[in-house]
Amino acid sequence: MSSLIKKERDGGYHAIKGFAYQFDASLLRIFDNPNAKVELEGKQDLSVENYHIQVKHRSEKFYVSAIAPAIQLMFRQFQNDHSLQFILHCHFLDQKPGLIRALTQEELARILSDFSDGYDQSTCSKFLSACKISFHENYHDQFRKVLRLIRDRLNAQDEIEATYYHALLHGYLKDVILSSPIGGRGVDFRRLRSAIRSARTVIFESAYVEQCGYDKYLRAVRKRYTLRKVNLGAERVFSFECDADTDVDALASVALLLRDKYCARPGDPPPYITFRGDYDILAIKKAFWDAGARFNDGTGYHGGIFRWDELLSPPASDLKIKIVEATDLTRLMQSVRIKEFHDFYTFEKINATHDGPDVASYVFVRSYEDLLEVL
Repeated sequence: MSSLIKKERDGGYHAIKGFAYQFDASLLRIFDNPNAKVELEGKQDLSVENYHIQVKHRSEKFYVSAIAPAIQLMFRQFQNDHSLQFILHCHFLDQKPGLIRALTQEELARILSDFSDGYDQSTCSKFLSACKISFHENYHDQFRKVLRLIRDRLNAQDEIEATYYHALLHGYLKDVILSSPIGGRGVDFRRLRSAIRSARTVIFESAYVEQCGYDKYLRAVRKRYTLRKVNLGAERVFSFECDADTDVDALASVALLLRDKYCARPGDPPPYITFRGDYDILAIKKAFWDAGARFNDGTGYHGGIFRWDELLSPPASDLKIKIVEATDLTRLMQSVRIKEFHDFYTFEKINATHDGPDVASYVFVRSYEDLLEVL
């Protein structure tokens, strides 16, 4: 088999490995800058404060041509903003990890030899001071370094648990990138810790159901919701995982219960309710309305134009439930100080990628009728 054909067949492998290397580089930056927010897939692969970082892993010797596309992208952005600082986080076989150096004038000239945009020498001189090449470990050594940090910073008990946390964090970073727009993909150490804490909670819930029985589990959940002190003035979100078999009438009954419990007094904020999975939103809304669970969804329900301001500030005071579409959930979390987030799931908990709630609760149920005995 020719080396060209083998390289083409290995393309997917190298692409996946490249993304894994990039995610590990992102985790390293977060661990190294625990109080800063690292932006993923923004101006570059990742950004920390004023530094914008491109990540490359190459199983070959270093050649200027191998980094040319990345440097050209950085240079194009630098032309528009000379305050930017760039780092190329990369691995090459013949470069020692830990080495940091600048480009030479000759190297930059070769990289820009086929650059389509115009530029001047003054910009080139400034860019040489603003761009650094930082050589790092290979994929496997960087992976082991990340595992050590996970054990130290996230209290993984051993390498097996650290490897499990590593997979969870990769999934979390992927969800942040896929579910948030450019500029809204910031992650800090607190959010990493929160993602692990949520995963631990779900693992515990599942194990509790398996080992102690579903009825005993529901009794434990009921204690959680009935014995705790409730702040009626807090904004809160209730999320429900749905599928084709979801009993929409049971959902409506749960909504009435939430309304009566959390919006009992004049001036109490109506709870936000959202749905995810395979569901018919019109069927759910009809069931709500028929049950007397009058709600505001920003449209007036009957096919009106969606108005964000009306969702946040209902036109009528008797609309004591707010329905928010799953696609607007991130925007809601950014616009309203949500104090509590409650996720009820029948198969898989929500992947929460937003900042905000002081309390996050995840509850497994076999049927939403069970919640009528819990809340």
